[in-house]
Amino acid sequence: MNLLPWADNYLSNAANAKAMSIDLNDPVAVLLAAFQALERAGIEAAAYGGLALAVYGEPRETKDADLAVAGGVSAAQGEAALRAAGFDVMLAFDRMRFGGQLVSRLTLIGGAAGSLNTADLVEPRSSRYAHEVLARSLTGSLRQEPLRVVSPEDFVVLKILATRERDLEDVVTVVRSLANRIDMKLIERELEALAIEIPDHDVMVRWQRAQSRFDSQ
Repeated sequence: MNLLPWADNYLSNAANAKAMSIDLNDPVAVLLAAFQALERAGIEAAAYGGLALAVYGEPRETKDADLAVAGGVSAAQGEAALRAAGFDVMLAFDRMRFGGQLVSRLTLIGGAAGSLNTADLVEPRSSRYAHEVLARSLTGSLRQEPLRVVSPEDFVVLKILATRERDLEDVVTVVRSLANRIDMKLIERELEALAIEIPDHDVMVRWQRAQSRFDSQ
């Protein structure tokens, strides 16, 4: 499938194969470059975040690249992969806890015209579920380049594992957009399991809050 048909016009600058000539203000170029760098380093990843939202819901302005990764992937591994691809990288934080996720943030600097951006490696705090996310990810293309993206069901679950109010809005957008094409039973099964596996994150409370928004909109 062809992912994000709107992406070629998202920003005027096209992605370039050489890291130093990439406009890091272009989120599509950053996502593709980060995904390819991780793949070359043998690190499984799938697109997640604002650009994945556009696949299943509607385009939302975004700048950085969010990638779901398997359990145990460190920021140092991500940093090494991006450096090998030609990026100048600065580690912002390594596997910091945000709700039911661990997030590693890598700042990419030295792009075209001095641009910079960030790549976030997002890991569910359940190693079981982290494996399932990648196993269920879908493969398509973006700007004629291969790209894996999390399934719509896992996009929803990952947003419940996050912490922001905007994440709940993203859940509502995707569920409403896909309607009967999304597997709600799979989502609920995963959330019930994750509520046990990550007891210090209010998994079911956030899901109930998202459901209340379905009813009110």
